[in-house]
Amino acid sequence: MKFDRNRRTLLEAAASASALSMFPAFTWAQAAEVIVGWYPGLLGANFRKGFIDTYKDAGSIKTVESFDNPRFTQMQANRNQPNLHVGVFTDVLLPLIARSGLVAEMSEAQIPNLKLVDPRIKLPAAKFAVPVTYGSWGIAYNARRVKKPITSWNDLIRDDLKGHVSAPNITYNSSIYTLDALSSLSGGSLRAPAGGMKMMQQIRRSGPGLWDQESIAVGWLKTGEIWATPYFSGNVLAMMRDPDLKDLRFATPKEGAYAVYLNVVRVKNPIGGTAPEAFINHMLSVPAQEAWARAGAARPVNVNAAVPKEVADTVPTADRLKRVDWEYFAEHRSAIVDQWNKTVNA
Repeated sequence: MKFDRNRRTLLEAAASASALSMFPAFTWAQAAEVIVGWYPGLLGANFRKGFIDTYKDAGSIKTVESFDNPRFTQMQANRNQPNLHVGVFTDVLLPLIARSGLVAEMSEAQIPNLKLVDPRIKLPAAKFAVPVTYGSWGIAYNARRVKKPITSWNDLIRDDLKGHVSAPNITYNSSIYTLDALSSLSGGSLRAPAGGMKMMQQIRRSGPGLWDQESIAVGWLKTGEIWATPYFSGNVLAMMRDPDLKDLRFATPKEGAYAVYLNVVRVKNPIGGTAPEAFINHMLSVPAQEAWARAGAARPVNVNAAVPKEVADTVPTADRLKRVDWEYFAEHRSAIVDQWNKTVNA
């Protein structure tokens, strides 16, 4: 009897195993979780629409929202126990990130869609980062209040706009585009920024001040406290859909707008297998690129992706946009910030 009971138990277990084996494999195998460091606010919402909602394993993607500086700081703090698989950064920190030992090189063998990146786009950090989209840094302005359209970086200190212009402070990384642009008006650049610093000081003193959060800039634009500010094209196009900002326009200054890339990096993380590469490959695919271009109002990088008309009309192609020398900025950041604080914020 004992043998029969044992035999019956074994048969029941075998039957259960057989029954379980009839269920599809996907009920037991889930895609590995991929944790992505992205941005908060409007960019965060559009990221989901463009890159996550179009992904076959959308449920496996988790985002951690922050801006570039705190994201990189957190990556450094978690060097021995990384909590990201993928990160997205503007060009500003890429020289430091590429040398940090925190990110891995990417290859077409693992990410086939790399070969479809527009050849006019120069990879900012070799194989350690690849742009997934780009827009331009120009000037946002209220066309109802600004009677004479803005066409130049020099217009930021025009008499008819005095008191109604702002710009990002040095704590906001994109302030460097504006500094380089204003410095170039007097023959300078990021390497010789004295002229740009004086113009920034003039803007700060004559208006409500400089902003260090986009929410402040948007609030001032909505209330009419400011009529113009340097800004990112994608956000301006998106904000123009807001009834409170329907008069907002984006100007590409005649001296040139600046390329603003959002670059993806593969964070070194022993957990996750090849799932991070699969998601990066998806981000570079035509469906994701086109969905992002519609939601985020920025140019796709895949050569086969369609460009929305409003984006094509606003954002020049990569070869027609200016670039900042980010290697120089990385090497001289402390000195530039110190000079800014002594001149602009004095």
